[in-house]
Amino acid sequence: ALSMVGVAREVAALTGATVRLPKAKTVSVVKPAGPSLKLNIQESQGCPAYVGTLISGVKIGPSPAWLQQRLEGSRIRPINNVVDVTNYVLLEWGQPLHAFDADKLKAVAGGDRLTVGVRFAQPGETMKTLDSQNRQLQAETLLITANDRPVALGGVMGGESTEVDGETQNILLEAALFDSATIRRSARSQGLRSESSNRYERGVNQAGLEEACRRAIALILELAGGEAMG
Repeated sequence: ALSMVGVAREVAALTGATVRLPKAKTVSVVKPAGPSLKLNIQESQGCPAYVGTLISGVKIGPSPAWLQQRLEGSRIRPINNVVDVTNYVLLEWGQPLHAFDADKLKAVAGGDRLTVGVRFAQPGETMKTLDSQNRQLQAETLLITANDRPVALGGVMGGESTEVDGETQNILLEAALFDSATIRRSARSQGLRSESSNRYERGVNQAGLEEACRRAIALILELAGGEAMG
């Protein structure tokens, strides 16, 4: 009941109606000419699946009225076309997503060669989250890293240093599966709950990861332009 698709399936099971799921438009994904994105998932139990898609040449702006109205109807504040798409797909499919500013990721990482990682925090590490809070990270805190530097609380909240804003031109779209118990402990270690952690803690539909990711990519390309790169 934490997604429109989930509610539709429940209703269909009770009534025998046919479920008509939203379909993502087919999009072409090109191979980048330069250094490609690399992944280093150190905690495969905590993060059994991670999909990162680079989208270059986006134009950040307000979302169309229909999207803003649907978000506001669910008590989510519209922010911009890219972030709004991630929130919309969260509500539609129950799959949390996160968009990083790819150029800010590289700045944090310290170079053009970018390795996105998933690991637990180390003693003494800190980071500032999107709510402008400086966080003292704990051993139970699951992190997303850029060249091993913390950039987000995995499955809970992104970091302020890599947020998408009006100057963003290139993004990294994250679609991942995180273990329920891992996210529960991680969120508790920071005293933080979010729309994303609320769903991960209860378990998201693993079979819907790829479809939700395609749906988000297609909507971003439609509303913000750009080119998807594998």
